[in-house]
Amino acid sequence: KDRPAKSCHELKQSHPDGMPSGEYWIDPNGNDKKDSILVFCNMETGASCISPKPSTSPVFNIISSERELWVGDDEELNYDINYKADSNQVDHLQLISNKAEQTIIFHCRNMIAFKNPRDQPRKAIAFKSWNDSEIRHRGKSRYKVLQDECKYRKNLWAQSVFSIETSKTTRLPITDIKIEDFGESNQEFKLELGQVCFTSS
Repeated sequence: KDRPAKSCHELKQSHPDGMPSGEYWIDPNGNDKKDSILVFCNMETGASCISPKPSTSPVFNIISSERELWVGDDEELNYDINYKADSNQVDHLQLISNKAEQTIIFHCRNMIAFKNPRDQPRKAIAFKSWNDSEIRHRGKSRYKVLQDECKYRKNLWAQSVFSIETSKTTRLPITDIKIEDFGESNQEFKLELGQVCFTSS
């Protein structure tokens, strides 16, 4: 912590004999070790991974006639997505990296996350990127869906898993989520956010 590297990639390069993966202090903006951040370093890939706080949201049930809703904009829910790093350090980590990735698990009950039972992505969720653009199921900035149990819209808890990988590092981490299938008393969801990992080659 006395002389932190700017990234896990730099730390890995300065220890050619190898270091174990684990938690390390880094200082992406290089200004002052006092504002260094604790990240998970994957020493296989050199990735610097920042954790969300908290990683799992409460369970939400939204009674509303709105057609779509950014969860962070709903004052009653009082939920914001935060990370264990200040925005200045995240910005600097983005600058010195050329790839970013994050996985988000959407836990659902009676709700669609990506496709509906007819296999159409009509009410697919969207994510707000770090630089305020929308990450959707189609278009320039899109996510991949690794699993989609929510499409069956059952009265049981299920999950859909979303993966975002981008060379435009300013898009991650995500800061909000937009839902379109909600409004009934039996519809519930919660979010489980993965670490956001930055790599430089």
